[in-house]
Amino acid sequence: MVTMVMRLKENIMKNALKNFAGDGYYSTSMQQIAENCGISKASLYKYFSSKEELLLEALEHNLEQWLAKMTSINLDQTLSPKEQLRKKIILELEARKDNRSFMNLLLRAVPPTKNAEMMRMLKRTKVALMNWHRESLVHAYGEKVTPFLWDMVVLFQGTLREYVILMGDDHKALPAEDVATLMISHLDTLMLSTPEASPVLTSDVMHDYEAYHQEITPGGVQEEIENVRYRIREKVQKHVRLDQQPESERALEAFNQEIDTVSPRRYMVDSLGLYLRQRAPIEHELKMLNDLLAARNYNRSDD
Repeated sequence: MVTMVMRLKENIMKNALKNFAGDGYYSTSMQQIAENCGISKASLYKYFSSKEELLLEALEHNLEQWLAKMTSINLDQTLSPKEQLRKKIILELEARKDNRSFMNLLLRAVPPTKNAEMMRMLKRTKVALMNWHRESLVHAYGEKVTPFLWDMVVLFQGTLREYVILMGDDHKALPAEDVATLMISHLDTLMLSTPEASPVLTSDVMHDYEAYHQEITPGGVQEEIENVRYRIREKVQKHVRLDQQPESERALEAFNQEIDTVSPRRYMVDSLGLYLRQRAPIEHELKMLNDLLAARNYNRSDD
């Protein structure tokens, strides 16, 4: 039952983003979204109390999916930093092509609104992606690229966007692997050169984007574990029914205690995670947590 509800909510969010991106946020009505999902307007309001809440949850859901996939690449110790970047480019090309409504919405101007929470979420989503590109370039090429880093990010994102348009809107059969290889080749040339001109996007210009850095950029493995645990707790507390709260709190406590042990028992983590997943949409967080725990164990084995 819980899985069916989550699937329905995901379908609603997917259709809503498509409408918001194509017709504009204010031109899209809840009635229109409900009709596209094949449900009544009253049923839609059972899951989302307002259009603003629907947009917020849809953006958050897409951002979590995006960062979870990208983080899993960073955790692959078999790949070099440059190979990780190439794999990220392939993933992003395919994800953008398959999820154009989400990306188009991000590229549109932020809709004017008095809802401060929505404004923060929209900017957080856009800045998260931009900072992620920034960190990916530093990870692949080192700190020497710092003076021109933000300019490189803009060039990188612009190139990605144009290829996505050709692959998506114009239906050009461009293999993502070939595009990624060519982009890495050009990045090598750009990153290793010393431009005669001065940077345009300095840290002073991009200070507001950098201010989000600690909040949205994955840090060390243990730091990321703490971030994921926090999101799990927040979602469980938000979605759990009142009569389930005492048991859910005990399950959360046991779950966190097991994670804190030197060698967490996998069957305990999995069983407690399954119990909590039946009460809240935390599949992506659990997947990320499993990857992070594996990385933590890998690092400990090297010590």
